[in-house]
Amino acid sequence: MKTICLYSLLALLPLVPVAADEVKRLPGGAEVSGVDIRKQRDSVVIRMNLNLSGMEVGRNRSIVVTPLFYAEGEEEWLPAIEVMGRTRYLYYQRNEESLYADSPYTIIKKDKNATQQVGYQVSVPYRKWMDRASLVVAEDTCQCGEVSKGNSILLAQADLVFTPRLAYISPQAETRKARALSGEAYLDFPVNKTVIYPEYRRNTAELAKIRATIDTIRTDKDFSITRISLKGYASPEGRYAANVRLSEGRTDALKDYLMSEYGFEASLFRTNAGAENWAGLRKYVAQSGLADKEAILAIIDSEEEPDAKEQRIRREHAASYRTLLQDCYPALRRTDYTVDYVIRGFNVEEAKEVIKTRPQNLSLQEMFAVAQTYQPGSEDFNRVFDIAVRLYPDDPVANLNAANALLERGAAELALKYLEKAGDTPQADNARGVAMIMLERYEEAESYLDRAAKAGIGEAEENLTYIR
Repeated sequence: MKTICLYSLLALLPLVPVAADEVKRLPGGAEVSGVDIRKQRDSVVIRMNLNLSGMEVGRNRSIVVTPLFYAEGEEEWLPAIEVMGRTRYLYYQRNEESLYADSPYTIIKKDKNATQQVGYQVSVPYRKWMDRASLVVAEDTCQCGEVSKGNSILLAQADLVFTPRLAYISPQAETRKARALSGEAYLDFPVNKTVIYPEYRRNTAELAKIRATIDTIRTDKDFSITRISLKGYASPEGRYAANVRLSEGRTDALKDYLMSEYGFEASLFRTNAGAENWAGLRKYVAQSGLADKEAILAIIDSEEEPDAKEQRIRREHAASYRTLLQDCYPALRRTDYTVDYVIRGFNVEEAKEVIKTRPQNLSLQEMFAVAQTYQPGSEDFNRVFDIAVRLYPDDPVANLNAANALLERGAAELALKYLEKAGDTPQADNARGVAMIMLERYEEAESYLDRAAKAGIGEAEENLTYIR
């Protein structure tokens, strides 16, 4: 006699609503429908409806219907239903014996004049092998106490692998894709001069650096330069007024040089004289190993006029001043430049090509449009969102969508890192809930998903069915 262990038996339940699915008829006359197998947290719940009305059971006989869950050499026999003839049932009542006495789901006296149905529902502890297990049902009609898979009928194939329902967000379209390239140039001028000599000292290399930045934009048919900003700085030695004049004149000289080289209009430029570069001097001193740097920093931070500060440093810290003149001041004489430009918009087909070589030219919305052309979870789909979050690392939408793409692959731990920067949207809560399910942290999952569902996220409602 086979012993069947009953796990978390939910008792005889009201009839499970019959789904519009195939009805399986068993050799003994019972009909099975409404089969449902689903994972709920750490358990697998199996439901079905059994219509026993068509069974013919002799007065002294029993038919035992036993469901079986099995896969890959593993099996889980489920509680049986024993249908008894009238005499057999009376014997059972007097002696409290049945064919599967240890764990019957229910024992029913067959009544040929009545419609007899059973809503069957049991819960068993989940094990990994159950993900793709088969649910079959076997009958013992001979009262020999033996059932096997060999004489069973397949009812359903389980699919318990959690398939997350994820809510992506389409980024807002950029009305104007404005970008900028910036750099620093260290041009050399003869003493007190504001004229650029291209071959003077290091000017050839420094001017080439500026031109390379501009040419990167000018030579791309998808770019349009909208502004060139120049800000010139002088080092603090000498009189402040003279240094202001030099910084203004040298900034204008660079503007004139670029206008001559490219034929740019003056209206394209925005120039600003930074005068003496005290911020740069302070940074250098603070990071230096000068013995008297704290005293020099105190002078720099004082409210004195620039000329007075410079004279005090030169007078009170002569040795360090000579070091600054040689090692620091040349780098303070610089011009910061920024080239602002806009990128034209791309349709989806264009964007699919651009993302392969120049993804930085795409907006988040254009990348999202590309992703929608691929199968969710595919290599191309995931690659798009990975690129997007690398180019826009602080954007909440980019982080959410990248996290969702990782969750498609089951990478919950990695996804949580992106979700830290995904904001507090209901879509992000849904993603966090999915990650918690994958990590088997069900209480947290339910909290996140419940909040997302209440905010109207349908995907969260679907995910909740996995744990409720």
